[in-house]
Formats: sequence, structure tokens, C-alpha cells
Amino acid sequence: MLFSSPVDPIEEAWARVEAEWGNEDAHRRFVGVCVALDRLPEAGKRYREVRETDPARRDEAAKQIDTLIVLATQQLQDTRVLPANTEHKRTLTWAAFFIMLVLMGAGVLLLLRG
Repeated sequence: MLFSSPVDPIEEAWARVEAEWGNEDAHRRFVGVCVALDRLPEAGKRYREVRETDPARRDEAAKQIDTLIVLATQQLQDTRVLPANTEHKRTLTWAAFFIMLVLMGAGVLLLLRG
């Protein structure tokens, strides 16, 4: 039994974009597939190639590149790590210090009474 090699979803979506260049939904689906597969740079590469080689489709390709830049920026912001909040650390340190003083005081009182 012969098995055909699996079709790359990006290739399939790009073929649809090429066939229906003026269809915004085709572009949206292609970009969505690239985002879902974490292959956004590949979408940029394809649109850049069109922008540089096909004057008739240059404007639409540039528009799609701008969309990709916005998406990539959002992805970077979503993965940004916020700096640690030192205010809670300071409060915890003071609380631990106070508890230690209370325990030491109680220990000293027990020693003096004994």
C-alpha cells in the first residue's frame, strides 16, 4: 500500500493564497496557519518574495507584511517576563525577622524562668 507524504499545511494555505490573491480570507487563513504552527517568519519570507518580485501584487504583500510585524510584536509582548516585585520580598523579610525576634524572646524567657 502506498502512502503519500503528508502535505505541509503552510504549503497548502499558501497555494490557496496564490490562487486567490485578492481574497482577504485566504491571506487570513494562511497567516493563521503560520501562527498556529509557530512559523510566522516563513510567512514573512513568502510575502517579501512577492513584494520584491511582483509589482502587481506588491501593495497587498506589503500590507500583509505589516500585519505579520504586528502579530510578531504581540507574540513578543506575550512572552515578556515582568521583573520581580521586590515589595513583597521586603515585607516577607520583615515579617520573618519579627517572628524570629518573638521566638528568640520566648526562648530567652523560658531559659530565665527555668
